[in-house]
Formats: sequence, C-alpha cells, structure tokens
Amino acid sequence: MPGIVTRRFRIHNAEQFHEAFSEAVSTKMYLFIARVSSWPDDNNPPTPTDSIQVTEYDNWRDMLSLKRAQSGDVTFAVPRYNWSSGKVYREYNTNSTTLFDTPASSNTMYAMNSSFQVYKCLFNNKGSASTVEPTGTATTTLVTADGYHWKFMYAVGAGDALKFLTTDWQPVKTLTSDDNSAQFDVQQAAANGAIDIIDVTNGGSSYLENSGTLAAVADGDTMTLASGASGTDNIYNGSALYIASGLGSGQVREITDYVGATKVVQLKTTFSVTPNTSSTYSVGPLVTITGDGTGATAFANVNSGAVNYINMISTGTNYSQATVAITANSSHGSGGAGQAFVSPPGGHGKDPVDELGGHNVILNVQLSGSESDTFITTNDFRSIGIIRDPQFANGTVATGSVYNQATNFTVTSVSGTGAYTLDETVRGNTSGASAKFVSFANTNSANTTGTVKVLDAKSNGTFTASETITGLTSGITATLGSIAYGSLAPYTGDVLYKENRGPIARATDQIEDIKLVVKF
Repeated sequence: MPGIVTRRFRIHNAEQFHEAFSEAVSTKMYLFIARVSSWPDDNNPPTPTDSIQVTEYDNWRDMLSLKRAQSGDVTFAVPRYNWSSGKVYREYNTNSTTLFDTPASSNTMYAMNSSFQVYKCLFNNKGSASTVEPTGTATTTLVTADGYHWKFMYAVGAGDALKFLTTDWQPVKTLTSDDNSAQFDVQQAAANGAIDIIDVTNGGSSYLENSGTLAAVADGDTMTLASGASGTDNIYNGSALYIASGLGSGQVREITDYVGATKVVQLKTTFSVTPNTSSTYSVGPLVTITGDGTGATAFANVNSGAVNYINMISTGTNYSQATVAITANSSHGSGGAGQAFVSPPGGHGKDPVDELGGHNVILNVQLSGSESDTFITTNDFRSIGIIRDPQFANGTVATGSVYNQATNFTVTSVSGTGAYTLDETVRGNTSGASAKFVSFANTNSANTTGTVKVLDAKSNGTFTASETITGLTSGITATLGSIAYGSLAPYTGDVLYKENRGPIARATDQIEDIKLVVKF
C-alpha cells in the first residue's frame, strides 16, 4: 500500500533529538573522536557503514576521547541560502510538493541577506528575478522595488553565527518566550490561516478600470466618481470600488448600480468609514474569496484590460482552503482567475523551524587543546560521532564533561629517545598482546620513562605488567608498568551518528570547532 514519511515526522524526530539535550531527565550525549590510522585514501574517506560489527564494536576500539554536548551546543538547522541578485525565488504555496526540496541551484523558498536576516518568499512577481535585497524586521509583509513580497522570519545572532553558521547550513529556532527580539514580535503577530497572497493564474481580458478622486459623497453607500469615469449606465455594475487613499482608505465594496450621466455609484453595502472628496479610488473587477476562514478581502489591479495583480486589503484568519473568483460586468471583462496562498498553521513567521523545513540538527562542540590531558594533541583523528549514555563498568551512566578512552601504559627503560612511529603496532614480548600506538609523553628529560597511549588494548591478547613491549615499526622497547584502561566500559551506550573525515591534526594551543549536521 502506498505511503510516505511526512515532513512533520522528520521534524518530530529532529525535535526529539534536540530535546534530549535539555529534558529534565536528559540523556547524556557525547561527541567522540576516533581512529588514528590512515584510510586507504586519506583524501577520500570511506562512507561509514551501519553493521553491528562497526557500530557496536569497532567504533569503541578506535575511540580516543569523549566530550559531553550540552543543550547550548545544539540547534535546529536548514540549508543556507544567501540572497543573490538575479535569482528567481520559489514563492510559498501550500499546494506545492517541492516546497522543501533542496534545490541544486535556484528557486529556493527563503534567503538570508548580508546582515544574517532570513526571509521567506511569499510572492516572486510572476517568476521574475529578485534584484533588491530584502532588509528590515517589520511584522508586516515586506514589498521590495522588484515586486517581491518577503516575510521576515528571524535573524541569526552573532553568537549563533559563530557557533553554528557554516557555508552550507544556518541555524533556525522557534522562540518560546519573549527575548525582546524582532523574531518574537513576528511570531506574536502571525495570523493563523491568513491569505497574504493571491496569485493571478489568468489575467483575463477586456476588464474596465477607472481611478481618480471622489467628486461627491452623498453617504456611505452612494458617491460620485471623477469626471473621467464612463458615461455608460450600469457599466461598472458587479465591479468593485476600492478607496485607495484618504479618509476610508483600504475599504472595498461591490457596485450594484451606476448612472453614466451623473457618475453616481450605488454600493451593495455601506462603507464602515465614509470617504470624502479628498479620498482617491479605483474601480476594477470584484475579487470574491470563499473559504472556511473569515475576513480576507482583496482588489484587482487592471492593466490593458487584464488583471495583473491582486492587492490584499485584509488577509483574514483561520483559512485552511480558499477559492478566488474574479468577476465584473459580464459584458466588460472575463476570464480572470487567481489562486489563494493560505499561510501555514499559526501564520507566516509563527514557527520558523517548521516553516523552513528544519528537520536537521547542528551539534557544535569545541575541543580546546588537551582538555585537561584527556584529548591527545600529538596525533590526528579521522572519525567523529555521537554516542548516547555511555556507561562505567558498574553500569552507571557517564555524566562528566570529558573522558579519555585510550589505554595508558606507564613505561620505564624506554630505548632510544622514545621516538615511536605514529599508529604503529605495540606488542608485548611475553603476552603476545598487541595494540595501536597513539602517543608517548615522557616524564624525564632522557625520555626513558613516561606514558604510552594505545588503542584497542584488549582485543588482541592481554598485556601483563613488567613485560617488555616493542614498537614493531620503530623498534622502541620499554618495560611495561601499570595499565589504565579507558574511563568508560566499551560497547555501552548507543552510537547515534558517525562521520568519517580526512586526518585532523591537533596541537596543545589549538581549538577544534566541530560541527556535526544530523539530517532526519
């Protein structure tokens, strides 16, 4: 039977992962670094596999260190699209099945300007290229000189930009409390089920229009048009009278009768605010919006007999669907059609994470030098990942900030200068056990004593104290003293994410700013 996993389900999964970092009884998420050994081609790391062997076992054998990720280290994310002049942006449409597709080049639904302000495209001026960068943080729709209509969604703050913004991804969040930002104002002002845009799908032909300043006003439903109005009786019947400016501006009413000789119109319903002789008006086709919401009204602009644009007077509320009819005197214009674009539930700007398709999460963890001698600085690593709720040997879930997972050998009688070869195999001459060399830290100036860090010290035999260990490539020998295995019990917790990279070298004065993008 046909079925789909919806966008909502993907967002739900992202929300569950995001919430895991901040829930009252939260799971403990750790970033781990792993693998000192080279890939067959370090310039082309292999795609991780999800076999039980790799995920449950090999990741632990390669694991060097872990650092806990806190709630402030995670955010929802969407692909980054910088506003670019000459690009055609995809306008928001509830009927679109490709609205949240990641495009190869153009037709993105939203854009971030040069000030890190993010806007959703509501109208692209009939598929025209955008040439004016959107700016501003008003709660109302922004109309730029190129005819585009934009909705300000949020701004990426300096802290979030530094922590989460990449060349390919941008953070996004929905506020749950007032932080005195423009985004919160937009969220609060959002109107559920509003109709911000009616797209003209067919302009029709032969429509009449007239505009000017009212010559006289008898009352709220009877008034005289300018001298340039038609002299033909009833020619405007069924059309709309829109007050464009002055007293009563923003109102529209249907014309039921027109006397050509006197230019007097009779309206179907009375204006709530009666215009006066300083009020300007336009006569054009009547736009009728029918749906399950209330309050949406609009006026059609005519150019050369065709409807070229529909101006929303009131966006209304609580629509989930709506149809649009464009009518006038049947003898003077026909064929016009439009499509209403209903806002998402809650309204445009209410929930940026949902509206922009934020079913991705960015995790950012910084590694600063050795992290209290927990992270190696003399070797590189090639894998990073996320593990949930690793445990100690007694079954207790780890809660600390950092953990070393390499095995520490204290050694004496080190031959040569302790010049081990990175990633070489270290073998016990008596036990026959072997492990992978990671680093050597001397404890005397002669380099004859110190600490050797190795990986996977239990898989290939068991090292014994006092035996001689040898680097099989360097030939360095040493006497093994104490053995301190990794802090955490291997093969515990759940590896949720794994990413292979090229070699990342480390240094004591270096900070790695690691960003992981988890896509749901």
